[in-house]
Amino acid sequence: MLIKHISEFFEHWAPNATKLDYDNTGLLIGNPSQPVHRILCCLDVTPEVVEEAISRDCQLICAHHPIIFPKLSRVITTDFAGSLIHTLIRNNIGVIAAHTNLDAARDGVSFELAKTLGLQDIRILDDSYKTMKRVIFRFPSALKPEISTAIRQVDLDCGWSEEEMNISVARFNADLYVLNELRITLLRILDGAPHSFDIVALEATSPLYGFGAAGRLPEPRSQEDFLSHVAARLGSSGLRYSGEVTEISKVAVCGGSGSSLISKARQFGAQAFITADIKYHDFFVPGDFLLIDAGHYETEAPIIACMQRNLSSAFPQLEALSTSVNTNPMQGWQPETRVSVKPPIIP
Repeated sequence: MLIKHISEFFEHWAPNATKLDYDNTGLLIGNPSQPVHRILCCLDVTPEVVEEAISRDCQLICAHHPIIFPKLSRVITTDFAGSLIHTLIRNNIGVIAAHTNLDAARDGVSFELAKTLGLQDIRILDDSYKTMKRVIFRFPSALKPEISTAIRQVDLDCGWSEEEMNISVARFNADLYVLNELRITLLRILDGAPHSFDIVALEATSPLYGFGAAGRLPEPRSQEDFLSHVAARLGSSGLRYSGEVTEISKVAVCGGSGSSLISKARQFGAQAFITADIKYHDFFVPGDFLLIDAGHYETEAPIIACMQRNLSSAFPQLEALSTSVNTNPMQGWQPETRVSVKPPIIP
């Protein structure tokens, strides 16, 4: 098994084409042709995680947050990122990052958070993410039988035309996920033959990608009971929240920074929305709605075990591990509780 096979696995689950424009995903460090037999899954690539990967003889780290972000102008051992990259390369350890592409994927970060909280009938919260493309594909007419078969096998409606110089033209709409798979197949059929792909974004959305997740609880809960449930399930020592509700049955979530989806949660009819990194002014919410900031790390950490399970299932010949390192950089402090006893009033 090679690193490139793991990259292909993530490309199927969370295509890099679905990442947000500012992001940096995919294989960031390493040789695609390097053999791999042990993988370490984590949220963040920190010095402690790198040392763990070395000590556990891992050839690959699969992380949610990219180690190279933003772009680097140099790799030197005297700065944080440069030192980590140098250590990884020296120890032949590759790094794959699945960040906003895994946020956008069905069964990705937010779906796993929803499952961790025990939600049922889970759906994408913000399904306005546009992933449909219009494709105009030109290729030598001699290859049309094989090309048309490949397109039919992925159930796409295709229009055909012919141009001069024995060129065939296929026109079809495809979701990014289907398009990435199909393009690999078509390139294999072309085998270096001249061709062109003209791809244009469409306004149509896809049921496969979006941000956040929403569902319902098996049984309604009171506000206090629900807050206790969230803290226990996410291993949180404290929650920030605003609003007040009497009963909660419909819940929306977004792993990591998701305050932009507050309005979507309310449109869904959720009585509670769990996310992280909420700004002060965003906590001012109308009545009968509970807004919970459960922490960036806490709301994304469930994806670590999810990556480990999915990799183990897809590659039983490999050993996929979850990191034992808690990489949450944020710490809380609670002052010691003191009981103040007022002196008696002497008449």
